[in-house]
Amino acid sequence: MKQHKLLLLVFFCSFILLSNSLTAQLMEVASKDSLNGKPKVKSRLTGRLKLNGIYDVKGNLSQNSALLIGKNEVSVPDTPAFNMDMRQSQLRFVSTIQLNNSKELTSFLEADFDGPNNTSQFRLRHAWIKYDHWLIGQSWSNFGDALLWPASLIDWDGPTGMVLSRRIQIHYNARFKENGHTSFELSAEYMEPRRLYDYTLNQDYGVDYAPSRAPDAVAGIKYTFDNGGFVKLAGLYRSIAYNSKNIATGETQFDFASRNAGGITAITSLFFTKKSGLVNNLQAQWSLGKGIGDYFLALGGSGLDGFARSDFSGKLNLLSAHAGLVSYQRYWNSKFHTMVVPSYNHFYDGEGSQSGWDQMTNYQFTFNASYDLFNSITIGLEPQIRYEELKYANGSSQKANAMRINFAMLYNF
Repeated sequence: MKQHKLLLLVFFCSFILLSNSLTAQLMEVASKDSLNGKPKVKSRLTGRLKLNGIYDVKGNLSQNSALLIGKNEVSVPDTPAFNMDMRQSQLRFVSTIQLNNSKELTSFLEADFDGPNNTSQFRLRHAWIKYDHWLIGQSWSNFGDALLWPASLIDWDGPTGMVLSRRIQIHYNARFKENGHTSFELSAEYMEPRRLYDYTLNQDYGVDYAPSRAPDAVAGIKYTFDNGGFVKLAGLYRSIAYNSKNIATGETQFDFASRNAGGITAITSLFFTKKSGLVNNLQAQWSLGKGIGDYFLALGGSGLDGFARSDFSGKLNLLSAHAGLVSYQRYWNSKFHTMVVPSYNHFYDGEGSQSGWDQMTNYQFTFNASYDLFNSITIGLEPQIRYEELKYANGSSQKANAMRINFAMLYNF
């Protein structure tokens, strides 16, 4: 019932917020009075319907809409499965207000139905307000980039080596020179603990969740080309908090403890225009750090920032990691386009921790073929292959393969 009421409220607000006049777009309204040469207030409701289909050929990822690391257990038999859902359909509400100082105030709200445990619950994705150089709210982390996304990708948790995470943040972005190509970005970010600190769930190792006492700090520098492509370098500093418990008594030994973590990520997105006017896109990212696991979109909630030590010392081992991806999208004509995305991640320094393994490596390869039936409707087919290997301190290892075929229909309105 609450979901239905919220949906009705979103639709209702989009049409009655401004009751003056409709523009050429059915889902857009604008006030008659103007300021700065634009309507003083303009709002629009857009969205996307997505039919998401999955056939798992190999592995044990049934009922998971993404090729998630940690869900494909190396010691569990293959479970072929078929699944379809509409949970990744989205609603977006955007409003822009013109101000007397010639600046704009923009607000953005986006939600989908991809709830926990594969349920169709209404879920908040983005909610922010932007004024001049400032953005406040929940949006993509500054440690990645909002423009880093292999276009047409059906698996919406993305490649296994991609840093892209939604964070509640205060974000400042400005150019070094007015109308220049180079800008800097500073942000203080926080993620709700619902997806963090999975390694603390086993209190037998004397480690329990503790609220963070400081936000993550991120700084980035970005160069934007005239055609919209860019290169970016970002750095992250964070303090991971935890409580230490006495195993024998169950009492807290340290009211608050923390481990310093951080990393760097390098990103590029380049566009190549053909003589026909079609534009191909090459993207790449490489990241290195310690305690940065939950910044990977496809890894969030896997407890890969670190693990409680197995010596019952009540301390954390932060995992070191490096990861990367390359994606190339090619338009063969105005409607048909393909894309290849090789990606990997490597976690290490796990020896002596609750995880049991010393190193974990994941390789993923994605191929996408999409066809634009109309300007607003796209259909696509996307085979994916993943290889996982765990290495232990005694020299032994475990391996597992997973393969699935995604198919989708996307309708933008």
